[in-house]
Amino acid sequence: MTWRLPPMAIGGIAGLAVALLLAPATGTALGELAAARAEHARLAALAARPAAPPPLLAPGLGLHLAGAAAGRAAILSRVRALARSGGVLVEEASTAQAPAGVAALRIRVSGAEKAVVALADALERGRPLMRMRSWRIEPIPEGGVRLIGEVVAAWQ
Repeated sequence: MTWRLPPMAIGGIAGLAVALLLAPATGTALGELAAARAEHARLAALAARPAAPPPLLAPGLGLHLAGAAAGRAAILSRVRALARSGGVLVEEASTAQAPAGVAALRIRVSGAEKAVVALADALERGRPLMRMRSWRIEPIPEGGVRLIGEVVAAWQ
């Protein structure tokens, strides 16, 4: 009597042999798949994070102070120094609404036209960067002009 393997057993043994031959390649592919999934999850979490707001100014142009109040004080100090050196009167300085990271000061100055324009020019050209957000110059009855405007500067 001869003993024969059934065809199903031969197929099963051949399948096991092929599976053993392919096991290292399969393990490598599964490891690469796991690494790719981890990288995908990391990139998805990075993309879902809110973007940091861009800086308002180029480095070195802002006030670099602790807060809006300190920014307004720096603006006022500069306006007063420029007014003193140009013979201009600072009539009023008060706070103005400003977005986050920006200090704003409403000013009213008066004096000779040439001196007031020179003050506005020096204020906008100097460093740290300060700009007149809105302004107007009007004549005053006693002679000269009055500049009314809002000065803004980034403090962050």
